[in-house]
Amino acid sequence: MEASTGIPEEMTEPNNSGDDDNEWDCAEEKPIHGANDDYGSCWDSVTKVGLVIIGIFLFIVVFWSACLSRIIIHIMIGKLNPPQTNNSFTLNKLGGVLQIQADRMRLNVCGSNANGCIRGQVLRKGLPESWECHNETGTSCLLWEETPSVNVGWIWGLLIIMSVPYLYTMTLSLWKSCFKKNKVDKFDLKVFLLSLIIEIIHSTGLCVLVFLVMPAFDPVSASVLPFFVCFIPVLLSVKFQVKQEENTKMKKNRSRQLNSTMNGKVKTINVREAPDAAKDNRFMYDIIPFIGAVIFIMGIGFLILYVYYNSEKDNFVTTLVLLLVSIIMVSVIWWENFVTSNITKKLEDVKQQESFLMNYVKSKRDTVSILTYFLKIGWTFLTTLIIYVIQSKESTLATARTLLYLDDAATVYTFSGSIRLESRSYITYGCMTFNPYLMTVVCFILTFVFFKASRFACRIVLQRRSFAPPIALNLLLVPFMFVILMKYPLSFTVEGCSVLQPLWELDYGNSVERLWPLIVSGFLGLVSLAILTLYVWSTDGAKMEKVERLFMKPAYCGVFLDLFLLLSRRRYLFDVDYGRERKADDKPKEVYSPLVYFCATMWHETENEMTQLLKSIFRVDMDQCWKRQVQAMRQQHVRSFYDEDIYDFEVHVFFDDAFKPRKVNGKLRNGRKVNDFVKLLEECVPKTAKSIYGNYELEPVRKFETPYGMKYEWMLLTEDAKLIVHLKDKMRIRHRKRWSQVMYMYYLLSFELNKMRPRLEGKCKELSKSMKEMVHNLSENTFILALDGDVDFKPEAVTLLLDRMRKNADVGAACGRIHPIGSGPMVWYQKFEYAVSHWLQKATEHVIGCVLCSPGCFSLFRGSAVLADNVMKTYTRTATEAKEHIQYDQGEDRWLCTLMLKEGFRVEYCAASDALTFAPEGFYEFYKQRRRWAPSTMANILDLLLDWRYVKKNNDSISMLYIIYHIFLFVSSILTPGTIFLLILGAIITAFPSIEPWLALVLNLVPVIVLTLSIFLAKEDTQLTLAGIISTIYSLVMMVVLIGLIKEGVESQFCSVTTVFFCFVAGVFVVAALIHPQEFTCIFHGLLYFLAVPSMSMLLILYSLGNMHNINWGTRENKTASGQDEVIRKKNKLEGQTCSIGDWCRCMLCVREIEDQSLVETKNEAPKDTLDTSDKNKVDTTQTQTVGVQKKSSAEKKPTPVATPKVEDKTKHGDFKNCEDISEEERKFWKGLIKKYLKPTDINPEEQQRVQEDLLELRNKVFFFVFILNALFVTIVYVLTQVNAYQGTLQIPLPCNVAGGEQGVIEPISIAFTVTFGLLLLIQFFGMIYHRVSTLTHIIASTRLEKQTQIKRPTFGGEVGRELSTAIDGDLESTESTSKEPEKFGGGARKGWGKLRASVQVSSALRAISGERRKKPEALEKLRKVIKAATKKPMNSLQDEGDDDIFSRYPNTPVVIQSIRSLRKEEDEKPSTSNV
Repeated sequence: MEASTGIPEEMTEPNNSGDDDNEWDCAEEKPIHGANDDYGSCWDSVTKVGLVIIGIFLFIVVFWSACLSRIIIHIMIGKLNPPQTNNSFTLNKLGGVLQIQADRMRLNVCGSNANGCIRGQVLRKGLPESWECHNETGTSCLLWEETPSVNVGWIWGLLIIMSVPYLYTMTLSLWKSCFKKNKVDKFDLKVFLLSLIIEIIHSTGLCVLVFLVMPAFDPVSASVLPFFVCFIPVLLSVKFQVKQEENTKMKKNRSRQLNSTMNGKVKTINVREAPDAAKDNRFMYDIIPFIGAVIFIMGIGFLILYVYYNSEKDNFVTTLVLLLVSIIMVSVIWWENFVTSNITKKLEDVKQQESFLMNYVKSKRDTVSILTYFLKIGWTFLTTLIIYVIQSKESTLATARTLLYLDDAATVYTFSGSIRLESRSYITYGCMTFNPYLMTVVCFILTFVFFKASRFACRIVLQRRSFAPPIALNLLLVPFMFVILMKYPLSFTVEGCSVLQPLWELDYGNSVERLWPLIVSGFLGLVSLAILTLYVWSTDGAKMEKVERLFMKPAYCGVFLDLFLLLSRRRYLFDVDYGRERKADDKPKEVYSPLVYFCATMWHETENEMTQLLKSIFRVDMDQCWKRQVQAMRQQHVRSFYDEDIYDFEVHVFFDDAFKPRKVNGKLRNGRKVNDFVKLLEECVPKTAKSIYGNYELEPVRKFETPYGMKYEWMLLTEDAKLIVHLKDKMRIRHRKRWSQVMYMYYLLSFELNKMRPRLEGKCKELSKSMKEMVHNLSENTFILALDGDVDFKPEAVTLLLDRMRKNADVGAACGRIHPIGSGPMVWYQKFEYAVSHWLQKATEHVIGCVLCSPGCFSLFRGSAVLADNVMKTYTRTATEAKEHIQYDQGEDRWLCTLMLKEGFRVEYCAASDALTFAPEGFYEFYKQRRRWAPSTMANILDLLLDWRYVKKNNDSISMLYIIYHIFLFVSSILTPGTIFLLILGAIITAFPSIEPWLALVLNLVPVIVLTLSIFLAKEDTQLTLAGIISTIYSLVMMVVLIGLIKEGVESQFCSVTTVFFCFVAGVFVVAALIHPQEFTCIFHGLLYFLAVPSMSMLLILYSLGNMHNINWGTRENKTASGQDEVIRKKNKLEGQTCSIGDWCRCMLCVREIEDQSLVETKNEAPKDTLDTSDKNKVDTTQTQTVGVQKKSSAEKKPTPVATPKVEDKTKHGDFKNCEDISEEERKFWKGLIKKYLKPTDINPEEQQRVQEDLLELRNKVFFFVFILNALFVTIVYVLTQVNAYQGTLQIPLPCNVAGGEQGVIEPISIAFTVTFGLLLLIQFFGMIYHRVSTLTHIIASTRLEKQTQIKRPTFGGEVGRELSTAIDGDLESTESTSKEPEKFGGGARKGWGKLRASVQVSSALRAISGERRKKPEALEKLRKVIKAATKKPMNSLQDEGDDDIFSRYPNTPVVIQSIRSLRKEEDEKPSTSNV
């Protein structure tokens, strides 16, 4: 019954006074508990524990890999110049502390057979037998060499350690140049020459340092030299001071005023700052870098003093010059990290422009790096050869030939004397030639692990926990580790090989006073290095950031990798440069805040499904409101604080077929009224909101009349956020999901940007930007979250998808992990099917290329990608050809992704983002759903494969390997029915040996032929009935197959290919479940999945291809608003007195014929787009509006008066009576959009007949092709099997025996099944492993361990009101709460129940009966104030250490957040009609 206000009575607001009168009506009903309400609380704790474990693990890995790699490198360098006793050179003897052990120089030899000593036996004194004597006499064995021998294997090992990183970088650059052509900058000769000069200088200095200078030192002193390999960065840090931003903390501070910009509003706020902030600022920016440089120079001075004391006079100058020159040349490589954003030049009368050097710093240099590093590798080998040739004592040619393993030995000079280069197999002290190369391999593995683990720590926001501390600790402890190693060299002998100098040990009682310059030098060098790299302690890194944005080029060097990682870590964070101090008049930092449009499509959702979606939306609303208040609070202390998880959002729900005819007393009247589904949604919105917000209610709904129907609008908790429901009238606009998507794409992207054109022009002048740049930035940060009407998700799921978008601007769409929910066997099957498809298929597509389909139930689309050429415009096409009906309307989300892929955008899969959606629970509904999906999937994949050259050229993420993979996958999917048929055939033969193969073939063919005939002769319901019966039979057969496989496995003991493959498949699934612990329970549904393989992989494909011509939706068509499964029956055209026995028999008396006005109205209102489906072979297009083609001539269109509303009639009727009017600008937009793209189509009978015939023809062609192809495949394999059975010529023997002692063989059936699926599964397994590591990185990077604020943040389990009530009871208690009640239960109803609730759950009814008055709902605005007060409380009471830690990462520079919403607030009142 319709109320006088035009709103149904059940939708009017409750009367609070009525509630007081009806005290007996005290029970309450809460919304249905959703599947996601309490999901994940346990896993949140597990994730935090995992973060701690991973942090500790990374710390250990980084520390020990850094230490061990440094130790190995210094040991190898020390082997190049062993200490000698025949000179006064003590630089490689630790200033004389390293002393030779005389008792190890010469070993005695037995002269007679006495006392157990055999004549001629060497008395080893515990030394290894493998140590060879150099000068053996009858009485002694000399281990010491007067001229030490050095094997060239040590030299080549160091060369390999130095060159492999260059080769790695070159390979990566070559890969990007070949497969990422659009992301690689062009070859620039100037950039190449500068890069080559810098790399050559670095390579030369590194070779001199490694092969000349460092061998002149012992390992302890040599491990101190890297502290000074930062000469150029120290000098540049004085010129371009490192910016450590002011950390304003809450102590006893003074206040000042500043402007903070948030959400487009400029507010004046009071900020407390330290009184001596300016002095601290100057000390931080000016004094500390200068002090660091002074300490560095002092350290160099003490190092020179140490060299002077311990080197010979004739080579002191040479040693000193080479030392200083080499460290300067090596440090050149880091120059660009210390001059960023400071290399500029000013031109007269021209704005400041970037110089060539700045362009060089910003360039990717991938193309240049290929040739640069190739030349650098060659130069490194050439420089090393020149160094040793120059030092030749004899023939330079002999030295060169010895280094190249062409001669046996050569003598060269060093600073400590002569050494003998040898290339023979034996080295010294029991070591052989392979030992240096073995150490080289170990060192390379350690450095690579160190390199990857360090970068990983920065990407998961653990830089200050697992990157900087272990590296700093490594630099400090390596010299002390060498002290222990050199004190006890014999303890580190492995299998007779000692890589140290075992004849030398540290003697602390000798010449220790000569070490003080080295100790002081090392301490000062370490302090200066710590000051230089203070910036690595200022942040935890960047979440999921690209490595190129975290580290400068190059970041990988085999020698001094710890220093390379520290000094290559970029000094600026979040696009803020730390290379200079900002002045007070610096421009505020500009940040583009994402705007996410939540766009859901609804049709016939039940109350439970609607509630599930609304709960998700209100959770997001609460989460964003809380984060915004926290951000506003923190911006009062650090103006540049910006939470990347905050975004603007609006919710738009597009409701299809939302109206029905308006009737009064059974008679039709003017106007339309909303149907029962819309009324149900209108009831669900305030009720669900109250369950999330607590005792706070939404403002009354505002209703607007629109050209497409009606619009409902609710204001949400977050400032300026709205929930808008667009009710579509199919009389005025096309319905179906794709056309709803076209509506919100044009409305939210094109219209909204176009409306802001005047404001954008002013903003461009203000920011000195072009209109194209401004629009591009806004559209790139505008996103559409496509949702189904029943989806359930948590707020974190949206931010995780935004992380994917933020990481790579080329990502056009990102989808999450979809979890089917519901009950029954069909849902159980889908749980495993969804799990396997996401674990394996989507993960592999993401890794090796792009995801082909981002499902429309929960996917995020980038605005700029949707607005790209050939995407949104092409998406509005009306299907005219048969294949277009299949591709466009049966899988609209897959087609949209296909358009994006063709235009070069990536589609990614984010496994950490979870969403739940209801799945078909019945067999018929499931088959109908897949009947839509299967043909559209094949059509879109085939479209990409046929156009592979254009796609590969235009999209960097799609390579030829990816195309081949999908060709293989496409062919295997076509042959899947034949493969499953052969599997069942083989199972029958194995399980029933008495059945002849031909008879087994016939028995297996019968159900397939029956289903095939029914496809062409019977109705769809009959087909589904037959498919259900055959599926049941086949499930029993699959149980026989399972038993047969187990029996064969036990008997053959893995001597059967089938058994091995079955175990491989099962193992892959088990491993996949283990690495997805949250989804591990899905593995238990695998048995049902196995039993349903024939039904889903053979029968379903035949059914889907055989019903391609049926393009109706298939699901939700018979649901009612109450959620029951009953079918809405049509009213009879006859009226009379009836009697019936259930639905079996019905009689009618006093019959008279009537004309049902509702049917007349339904006929008039329905677009003429439904086809007669009485004939089986006619096309079923019920509820389809895209079959017909609009006539180009408006004269040919003659709409009926009923179907076309009278525009000139301004009188509002029905539910439109009390609606407001939208703006004229918006009305004009909708009319233009409807006229051009969304006008309901009139179906021409001739066109209808043509489309019908085309669809049937396409169905026949595709079905015949697939059927014949599978028939040929089955025939070939069957014939080969029979030939092999009679002749045994085609089988391949295996080197094992099966049961009975017979030799195992491989048969054609086993080969066909294994080859078809085995390789694909193996590829997908490795793709899953790689993607899982990426997902783990994302999860860990998004997990925070910061200390929570004092007021507990609201959870999202539907009980927010309870948790917030504890925070506001003392401040915002209502008058009803404070009124005195009878003192029961310990003094006052409110207090008494508060105590009981700690242990007993008390219902609302019992609270009311006990005397507690029901608290009236309050406005949502009050909840916003409560949250604001809750966020301010902790900062007013005490300083949170976690906030101090956060504040220290940001500069105190104002931040201006740019977004479409902020620009909307500033736009002019004058409407704009120009186009963007």
